[in-house]
Amino acid sequence: MSITQQQLIEDHLRKRKKGITSWDAITDYGITRLAKYIHDLRSTGFRIDDRYEFDGHRKWKRYYLISAPKAISKKVKK
Repeated sequence: MSITQQQLIEDHLRKRKKGITSWDAITDYGITRLAKYIHDLRSTGFRIDDRYEFDGHRKWKRYYLISAPKAISKKVKK
């Protein structure tokens, strides 16, 4: 089974407290549509915060994982 780009972003957010930027996604994973995957993760219950950063010339957004959805347990009938 191969890992999807969305799974790569989710894994990055879970493991790295510094969050992720579009540049991180491009250089680390070759992913150019970070905002789309953030949107998709949010729509499945992930709470992801974002903040703009500015270096005097450029502005970009950094995304941080606040919480992930809890797994839904299924009761097994006996």
